[in-house]
Amino acid sequence: MKKSLSSDLFLVFAKARSLGVLKLSAVLALGGLASNTVYGQEERRANRLMEEVVVTAQKREESSQDVPIAILAYSSEKLDALGIDSAQDLEKITPGFTVTNAVGYSVAYMRGVGTDAFLPGADPSVPFYIDGVPLLGSQGSSDTLGRVERVEVLKGPQGTLFGRNATGGAVNIITPSPGEEFTGDIKVEFGSRRERNILGYVEVPVTENIAFSLSAFENRRDNYYTNNGTKSNGEPGPDLFDITASGVRLKARWDITESLVLSLAASTNDVQGNAGLNYENTRVSALGNALGMPEDPKADRRVKYDSQAGATNESELASITLEWFTNLFDVKLIASDQEVDAPFVQADFDKSELELVNITSIVQLSEQKTAEFQLLSNENTWLSDKFEWVFGLFYLESSGGFDPIAFDIKGSVAASILATQTGAAGQAVLDITNALGIDLGGVVPDITLYAGGVLDSEAVSAYFQGTYFVLPELSLTAGIRHQEEERNLLNSRLSAPDGEGGENIIRADTVPQLDASQTSARVAIQWFPFGEDIQLYTSWGKTFKSPTYNTVNLLDTPESVEEEEVNSYELGFKSTLLDGNLRLNGAVFHIQQKNLLTGFVALTSGGVVTYDNAGSAEIDGAELDFVWSPMPNLNPGLVVAGAGSYLDTEYTDYTNGRGYDEDDGVVFGEGTGNARDFTGNRIVRTPKFTSTIALNQSIIMPDGTLELGLDYYYNSGFFFNAQNSDLYARDQYRLFNARVSYFFDDADLQVTLFGENIMNEQYNEIVFVDDFGRNQVLNSPDIYGVRVKYTF
Repeated sequence: MKKSLSSDLFLVFAKARSLGVLKLSAVLALGGLASNTVYGQEERRANRLMEEVVVTAQKREESSQDVPIAILAYSSEKLDALGIDSAQDLEKITPGFTVTNAVGYSVAYMRGVGTDAFLPGADPSVPFYIDGVPLLGSQGSSDTLGRVERVEVLKGPQGTLFGRNATGGAVNIITPSPGEEFTGDIKVEFGSRRERNILGYVEVPVTENIAFSLSAFENRRDNYYTNNGTKSNGEPGPDLFDITASGVRLKARWDITESLVLSLAASTNDVQGNAGLNYENTRVSALGNALGMPEDPKADRRVKYDSQAGATNESELASITLEWFTNLFDVKLIASDQEVDAPFVQADFDKSELELVNITSIVQLSEQKTAEFQLLSNENTWLSDKFEWVFGLFYLESSGGFDPIAFDIKGSVAASILATQTGAAGQAVLDITNALGIDLGGVVPDITLYAGGVLDSEAVSAYFQGTYFVLPELSLTAGIRHQEEERNLLNSRLSAPDGEGGENIIRADTVPQLDASQTSARVAIQWFPFGEDIQLYTSWGKTFKSPTYNTVNLLDTPESVEEEEVNSYELGFKSTLLDGNLRLNGAVFHIQQKNLLTGFVALTSGGVVTYDNAGSAEIDGAELDFVWSPMPNLNPGLVVAGAGSYLDTEYTDYTNGRGYDEDDGVVFGEGTGNARDFTGNRIVRTPKFTSTIALNQSIIMPDGTLELGLDYYYNSGFFFNAQNSDLYARDQYRLFNARVSYFFDDADLQVTLFGENIMNEQYNEIVFVDDFGRNQVLNSPDIYGVRVKYTF
């Protein structure tokens, strides 16, 4: 039976009361106390959720309510009040945005636009930026936010200003800039399951014109999974990694003159963990049964592996920003250099204690250099009262892939592959066995194969966007961006170790260079019919994702996938009502996609990951978000915030669908002679309904402020593959989180008791289907802890 929200809330309050964390009667009583008693200054009454956030979604500082873009912006105080400290947690407060995982790679969808393809070369549809620099993604990379000033989640195509591949939206992370006063804070957190986190931040002025800041964090916790497997020699399987992440960011600011500012930044991050690779095979396929694989009867966070599964990840980023403010316009230059290295990535591909298939990344490296030049109009620019504009040039060069990745394949598995492959794939298998000198008339030996490929990209683009104020209450925004990009797949090969540390080449691939010439555009009309508090806007945007190659190819020479195109039409409003006590925003939109980039994993169909293009898809959606102070006079400390999203998605042309049969788990699709038609199915990893609501009560006390927070997140569930099978899905789920904080005014101290997923809801964080069966990873269990923050 489907539970109602009211029954869910009743259970939450009942459980919270039994734990001594929160009592509803106490909340109401203290709320009344706050409304009748005045202990301090008026600003102490302010609730952290009500503050309006300044954003740079259009490359200049503006109120989020004044931008004709659907955007949810969160200051560091808002994020703290909502208990958000990671990029993946943003989906809990941003309906319509999902961040899932595919073999350790983050997979983000916004409004149903995204890609489930992964590995280097498959660009994300929702890129992340930090201080204006596009971030590289990598297997096992940390999504810890660290010390931030604000986070902006931009919905809809952002190709004009944010560039390549922002077909679904963009996440813009801004970190604090060093100030003129010595200040800082330190936050320490202890939680159940031996969770212990620390985050420190300090700003140090050196002279009147020079200052720097240092931010550092370290997070540690036990692995939620345990390995009960046994090796073939009778020894126990290796313990799974503890989950760790650490990082340091150093920033320096030099005000060379009043109009010239130089900023430098450098950061490092080190991560170790599951990387989404600790799967439980709860439904073994026919191939797995033939190989004697045991079935895990229930997903319970216990695995049986003969080898380690997880990843370590090291990243470095350096950037320089030069700003020059003139009487004609502002000039900004941003240059960056970053590198992400995964020195250890290993997967027990069969998800069992049998030694069937293990995959180890020998060299996995991604590098990226960018440079961006901007000219922005300011208040002194000619016609500034009628026209605002930004012009920019952007350059990117990147390189990423595997050089190589190793596959250790048991002879019995190799024999099964030999028996099942026909046609071109069968001939490819025969070519491999012949190259390895395998006698097919005898027992097939164990095989080790290397596959490699590095994708080099170089892109140059120019963009311009301007806003013309037709009337004081009416404006027109138009933008265009043209990009030229070249991509080359280098050192693509299949080989085998030669026993002396080298490789014997089985197949060397030479593929054509991919050239893309793309023009993205955006038009928006903005109208304030009743003054500055109510905005109506409509917009159209078009953007692209570049064509690409897969970087890992076992049986076949790599084939390119076509560029993806997205058109989005939107009608929205933003309003500030009830004397500023209610901010209510909403939008409806229609999105058309062509040549959606998709990824499919199959060892027996020619490659570990195969990229395809689905023909087309359409999305109709609606969103609403609000922040409301319902009793500004009686109880000014009470704020209710919420948001909701509805997405009706459909593949309108997807005739070459790949997948795994629900009955026997046998692969179907291109190359097998029995592709299925997925036309009419829902887009993967996109829930129909998502919603969130947060209650936050701030109460003035004699020596500080008490803050009580409770939030609820609902997700209607989605499918992990386009065949829309219930076997490979995430069912609907609900999450409740609660916090009680006390701010000691005299001590500049904040103490918070928190509970995450306090109802201990369990759902599939990941469902990953391959030749051996259905593999599940469960979400994080309930966590309780204490957080202490000291500001100086």
